[in-house]
Amino acid sequence: MKKKIIERYDVSDNGEVIIKISAKKVEDLYNEYDKKSSFSKKDLDQELVEYIIESVNEIGKEPFSLKFYLEDQIPKGLQEKVRNSIKLYFSYLQDLEKKKMKEQVKNSFIFIIIGLFFTTCSLLSGDSESFIVKILSEGMLVAGWVSLWEALATLLIKWLPLTKKLKTFTRVFNCDVEFA
Repeated sequence: MKKKIIERYDVSDNGEVIIKISAKKVEDLYNEYDKKSSFSKKDLDQELVEYIIESVNEIGKEPFSLKFYLEDQIPKGLQEKVRNSIKLYFSYLQDLEKKKMKEQVKNSFIFIIIGLFFTTCSLLSGDSESFIVKILSEGMLVAGWVSLWEALATLLIKWLPLTKKLKTFTRVFNCDVEFA
């Protein structure tokens, strides 16, 4: 299956998959809302970002480069600004993903503390003969297990997509950007 996917792309002489991107002009690569910003500070067009991410995910671990085809030839200085802006934008996305990952770890830690607290309280109050205390004890035990489960689910299930995104952003950040 992977070979069929790679066959959809051109491959350079050095074995890199070439992700081709066509646009009329350089400005088409960027978000329309920040026209007054310099290229290094502009956000890339969201459809372009999604296309790049989907392409990188599609080719898997194959080495790749981005190759831009613009109708008008652009000077070397502008090419370098575009290269830098792509790197800066994907560096920004890396930073956002790292922030989400830190938030996930923080939330998991909080859920573990809450879970251990409720579970401990439940176990300490479980020997009581009082009907009300037994109900509260069982409720705390359930709350503790739910909290511990949420902590584990956050780390084991929600963590993987974040690391995958981070790897993709890092790969784009490190790739070659060429102009035809």
